[in-house]
Amino acid sequence: FADGSGSDANSSAGINSRGPIRSLIPLSFDERHRFTANVDYRFDSGKAYDGPVIAGMDILSNTGINFTAIGVSGQPYSANSVAAQFGGSGFKGGINEARLPWQFSVDARIDKSFNFKPSASAKKAIVANIYLRVNNVLDVKNVVGVYGYSGDPDNDGYLTSSFGIDRVTAVDASGRDLQAFLDSYSWRMNAPGNYLQPRRLYLGILFNL
Repeated sequence: FADGSGSDANSSAGINSRGPIRSLIPLSFDERHRFTANVDYRFDSGKAYDGPVIAGMDILSNTGINFTAIGVSGQPYSANSVAAQFGGSGFKGGINEARLPWQFSVDARIDKSFNFKPSASAKKAIVANIYLRVNNVLDVKNVVGVYGYSGDPDNDGYLTSSFGIDRVTAVDASGRDLQAFLDSYSWRMNAPGNYLQPRRLYLGILFNL
């Protein structure tokens, strides 16, 4: 529970011009629930190895796989009561009373370690760990921002409001290409920042000298 009079130093100034707010509200980074599950399975090497063997080789020796699943409840935001282009104005309910949807992601990592000596005279072996890391394995579109009037990450709700209908009617009456206007508005509404990053893959190697 993160409650206070403002999420940052300028919060009160952005809300009103009558001085600091004294009542407590949920701050923008308030996070009521977070669940994390971690599963890690590894194969040892040598006599302790109990994995598959192919052509006499312990193919999964010093190999491991890890899954981390995280579920987070949505953070608060202030819903707007009046439609506006790419935003809104006025408050629908209290400050930060609305909530974003839950976020869920699964990350995975598989790695294998190799021991080798750079030369026959070397006293200590070098350990090389090759890994493949996949963030957001399920490629979930996690919402972290919405348009205040519509509560939708992709549509600000302006064109379907009375203000937007008047704007569309005026564009059509002016003789301009209405479809071009609607397409351009749709492109401008596109807000990738309203989502967390999609699935990402990282291939790397770590050396322990």
